[in-house]
Formats: sequence, C-alpha cells, structure tokens
Amino acid sequence: MRRLLGHPWAYPAVFIGAGIAFAAWGTARQNVAVIVSAVLMVLLMLPYLRATRVRLRPFAQAQGTLDAGGVVVFWRPGCQYCMTLLKVLTAEERDRVHWVNIWQEPEAAAALEGLHEARDGHPHQAVPTAWLRRRDYVVATDATRARLKDTLRQHAGGDA
Repeated sequence: MRRLLGHPWAYPAVFIGAGIAFAAWGTARQNVAVIVSAVLMVLLMLPYLRATRVRLRPFAQAQGTLDAGGVVVFWRPGCQYCMTLLKVLTAEERDRVHWVNIWQEPEAAAALEGLHEARDGHPHQAVPTAWLRRRDYVVATDATRARLKDTLRQHAGGDA
C-alpha cells in the first residue's frame, strides 16, 4: 500500500476521484449538501496537484548531485511540510532540486535516518530534509525555506 501511495499523484487522484463520485451520487440523489461537499473536496485537492510536477530522481544518483554542489531533498507525498515547500518554490527551483521519495526507496529512508541520527543523536524520518554537501536540515519553517531558496539561487548555474 505504501508503495502505491508513495507516488506523488496518488493522494490527489484518490481524493479528486472520490469527489467526482460523490458529486455524481449527490446529483443522482438530488442532494445539494453532498454535491457541495464533493465540489469542496475536489477544490481542496487542487493545490496538491503541484506535487505531481516534482521530478523524482533515484537515491543512487544523490551523491553525484551533492558532489556537483547541488541540493537533495528527502520528501514523501502527503506531508504537509513538503506540500508547503513545493508551493513556496518556483518551477525552476523545483527543477534544480534532486527530489528523493523516502516511501519509494527504503535505502533513502535509511540514509535519511542516518543523517538525522548523526545530527540529532537519534534516527527519525523528518521531511522535507535538505541535504547539501556539508550539512543537512529539516525544511519546516519560513526561515529554513528561505535558506533553501537562497541556496538554490546561489547554485542556479549548476544542475542539481
């Protein structure tokens, strides 16, 4: 199940599909409350479609990105902090990031736990986590999102 829900399109597709089904059911029953709820369900999922525009890259290539001075971001679909980060980054900035989905790659999840254990003293899978050549940090606040944007601007000339 995690393998299926690990795809960026899974959550928006499920909720939009359910919203359309409820809208059809509400229309057949002539129930305005169900129709309005279904439309709201679809509208609330539209921002999550931004996650489907993330170019996932394999964890095996992450070290090459780091060696080239790029940025690797560990993330997972459905994470509210990840969605906020995706909304804040421009399309060009999202393309410069080497996105690694920890739900699709167990070795990436293990590496993420190792990064956090080295820094925090205990393993955990807090995402989104930006991994740079000499440091890593969880990107969960406005300050850390701004820090990541600055880093991406500095490395605009290279392929991340």
